[in-house]
Amino acid sequence: MWKNILGHKKEIALLQKAIQENKLAHAYLFSGIEGIGKYTVALGLAKALECKSDLQILEPQGTTIKIEAIRELKETAYLHPLEGKAKMILIDQADTLTDAAANALLKILEEPPSQTYFILITPKPLKLLPTIRSRCQNLEFSPLPTDLIIQKLLQEGMAPEEAKQRALLGEGSLKQAIELDIALAEQIEKELQQLGNKPPPSEIFKTAQNWIDDEEKIPQLLGILNHLWHQKIVAQNNETGREITIQQWNAIQNAGRGLESYANKQLLMENLLFTLTA
Repeated sequence: MWKNILGHKKEIALLQKAIQENKLAHAYLFSGIEGIGKYTVALGLAKALECKSDLQILEPQGTTIKIEAIRELKETAYLHPLEGKAKMILIDQADTLTDAAANALLKILEEPPSQTYFILITPKPLKLLPTIRSRCQNLEFSPLPTDLIIQKLLQEGMAPEEAKQRALLGEGSLKQAIELDIALAEQIEKELQQLGNKPPPSEIFKTAQNWIDDEEKIPQLLGILNHLWHQKIVAQNNETGREITIQQWNAIQNAGRGLESYANKQLLMENLLFTLTA
């Protein structure tokens, strides 16, 4: 049930031990970056518990999980398992719960139904209510080792050089490595080289506009920048230069965190580029 899962041996071992000792928590929070296998491990747990048809999956409808979905969940959560010994409720992208839905879920977690286990999956655990986090046992999944991702891509028939490039830029995420736009990565490196140091503002504005033309690619673009600057940090021998590079890398992290709250994406990218080329 878990033998074909890439990585996460420690987390799987903890879950297996909890099952064997009958100490499984009634609610778990599976956190970690996207595309590393949290969902697959959750499905493995459902199989280990023999949930069979007693597995219920909630995920966003549109961009959020609404209170109506939690109300429907509540109607069935307290019923006995139909076939197996236990029930599992898997809430994917739990960070998209609306405030009303989160509060409704909290009431269920405060008085959890017997024989029912909750798995909340999210790359953004801090977006959940602190009271919900406190009701769950947190399992933080680490990014996958690069060599494991390369091995998986090679098994899928990918050429060695491309597999290595995708794995490096994937930053520990198999999903990101597979979905990576290689052309975008090459374009970003080329544009950064053309900008050089302290370019005229007009070039910053032009490049920033190019980078936001396809908003769906902005998270991947920032992921590519994150990898490039991580490489710069590792290669930097000069202490002053290293400090500047780390500050620039922090600016990339802040831009990623500001994506959802920053309405003006053009200004976000302009500010970032001014920092990266200073």
